[in-house]
Amino acid sequence: MSATTAPNTEVASPAVRSFVDLVDRRIGVQLAGKEYLIESRLQTVAREQGLSSVDDVLAAIHRGDRRLADVAVEAMTTNETSFFRDQHPFTALAENVLPDVARRNDGRLTVWNGACSSGQESYTLAMTIVDNVPALAGPGRTRIISTDVSPEMVKRTQAGEYSRFEVNRGLPANLAVKHFDQMGRKWVAKPALRAMVETHEMNLLERWNGIPRCDVVLLRNVLIYFTVEARRDILQRIRTDVLKPGGCLLLGASETTTGIDPGYESRRVGSSTFYYPKGTS
Repeated sequence: MSATTAPNTEVASPAVRSFVDLVDRRIGVQLAGKEYLIESRLQTVAREQGLSSVDDVLAAIHRGDRRLADVAVEAMTTNETSFFRDQHPFTALAENVLPDVARRNDGRLTVWNGACSSGQESYTLAMTIVDNVPALAGPGRTRIISTDVSPEMVKRTQAGEYSRFEVNRGLPANLAVKHFDQMGRKWVAKPALRAMVETHEMNLLERWNGIPRCDVVLLRNVLIYFTVEARRDILQRIRTDVLKPGGCLLLGASETTTGIDPGYESRRVGSSTFYYPKGTS
């Protein structure tokens, strides 16, 4: 693999195939046939590590450089997110799902936001609660447990700091002023908002230590990167080990439980689809 030309999948070098396997084992992301992604992201790794090419990065990993392997695998995580992404799910949460939870749970809410990336989704949910379901917004009433496989993304979510570019991607100006403090070139979530969000490093393919029973699980635009077997395992564990009775799962618009885990039933809420374990009301 040169710095400018991605290889044909069928003739990928042993170093490329080894890296694809490594990423699959570590974080479950499927890179077979996506050598263009390896090329583009490892170019950045090469520059940051003072190496001359992607080939040098792959060769070092193939020789057993564990530190560089950790850096390169983390570079393969997608980390694509924005405030109020797709909008409709947050409208459904504000108008239907969360008020129902507030009534059933005496104004308390536990949410797991898996694969939270840099945290925009978690803070979007926190703003939605504060502005639309005040019964859930009091101190200690809501826990938004935000996890990601990337230590860097976990740190970013915990800090709640975003650039102007990130704020401009989906966050209305009035909400930015209401819920964030501008500090130089950064916008920082206000303390009351950050108090609702707790962060943990977690690999979805491994044990989920510290995840309590939840009213809502957000796992949006994540399963599409996993094998069917990994999706089935994750969905089953959410259904049996995480969701409370009456709890629900929200996936990305292109994701579904259909054909993977028959233990769920889908329900339309506004313009969005939520997934509930069968037999719950």
